[in-house]
Amino acid sequence: MLDDRAAMKSEEIEAAYNRLNRELWALFYAQCGNADRAYDAVQEVFLRLQEQNGEPIRDVRAWLLRVGRNWLRDIARRQRFAAQPTEYMEEMPSAKTPHVNELANQEIHEQVRNALGYLRDEDREVLVLRYALGWKSQRIADVLDTTSPAIDMRLSRARKRLGKQLEQMGLTSPFEK
Repeated sequence: MLDDRAAMKSEEIEAAYNRLNRELWALFYAQCGNADRAYDAVQEVFLRLQEQNGEPIRDVRAWLLRVGRNWLRDIARRQRFAAQPTEYMEEMPSAKTPHVNELANQEIHEQVRNALGYLRDEDREVLVLRYALGWKSQRIADVLDTTSPAIDMRLSRARKRLGKQLEQMGLTSPFEK
């Protein structure tokens, strides 16, 4: 009988993984901005779900989101205190020299990523889902369990806050004009 329950739990977890893994990855990616770390978060939450033996979970999706977001916050806190690599070791010279425009675009993308780091999680989440993943307002609304007009309002406010942050960093906002 115990083996039957374990098999049923494994089947339920596998079904939840098949149904939710892409959505969870996108939301975790929106939080951390790192595809590999988002994938690790998805794996971590399903591992913890498998090991969970406490009270029954009423809303598996909400539980997985909460556990994943907490895990990502813990990782981010640990990394703030970890040793950082020196700049000259980050990139090795290559035989192909990048074009000046490519370097300028890379620098702008890096500065926008840095500015996103100063925003609230909710702002960063909607901006990444819209602009990095190309999701429409309705899809974001479905995933975040809200309405499309609410997402449009959040996007508008998040763009303004990002623009202000970029200005503080000495850049022109890509959302102006």
